[in-house]
Amino acid sequence: MKKLSISVCVALAVTISTAALAQDAAGQGGPADVTGAAPGQVLGAGSAASGVGGPGAFSTTLTARSHNIAANGSEGNLEGTACTAPAKMISGACHPGYNPNVVIINQFPNIGANTWRCGFKNNTAAAVSVWIYTVCAQ
Repeated sequence: MKKLSISVCVALAVTISTAALAQDAAGQGGPADVTGAAPGQVLGAGSAASGVGGPGAFSTTLTARSHNIAANGSEGNLEGTACTAPAKMISGACHPGYNPNVVIINQFPNIGANTWRCGFKNNTAAAVSVWIYTVCAQ
């Protein structure tokens, strides 16, 4: 009985694995479908390589905005440049200007303003410029 149970389990595992490998999700075809594409990617009429936007195609832009922070100052909620409609903010970044004494104290999306928000602490004796980048997509 024990050998029969193990054999059935192995047979089921092989059947399930074989069925999963045989399935082909949309856009994830086999070697015949990926000529000139990265593995797992199909170049079709709607692909970026064809120069034509297709279903699921989108474009991104990057905005940048600088702010000045006073010597030994702190700014907790500086805003980046808002994405213009119909684009939506999808990500962002805070850049302390290559200064190891300027610390990023927070960063998060400001969904209502459609931009990225950053906080910085300037631990230097001089004013510094910091940058906020917002990634927009449509």
